[in-house]
Amino acid sequence: MPGFEHGVQRIFSEVISGFVMSVWVDALAKAGLLNASYVFLFKFMSLMCALALISVMSYWGSLYLLGWLFGLLVLAQTGLIGPVDFLIYFVPPLIILILRVLRE
Repeated sequence: MPGFEHGVQRIFSEVISGFVMSVWVDALAKAGLLNASYVFLFKFMSLMCALALISVMSYWGSLYLLGWLFGLLVLAQTGLIGPVDFLIYFVPPLIILILRVLRE
């Protein structure tokens, strides 16, 4: 099962790819090359993907989750992830880890 380093890699790849896609969509929208409805659709799909990601976190291993949280803390310290996104992606895995510790 993937461990700590894979969790760190995953959060970095998720945030960087999300950032690139958001910048790209915003640039196309500002240039008038993308309709506002497509921007809304992109944001809606991003939200649905985030919810899907959160829903499968309970199946991730504990070390993987710890790597995810560590990478998330690094990204938050560098300013690459905002406070709201930080909470969205930090709280669910933290709750999962706490519940795992309490069950044992």
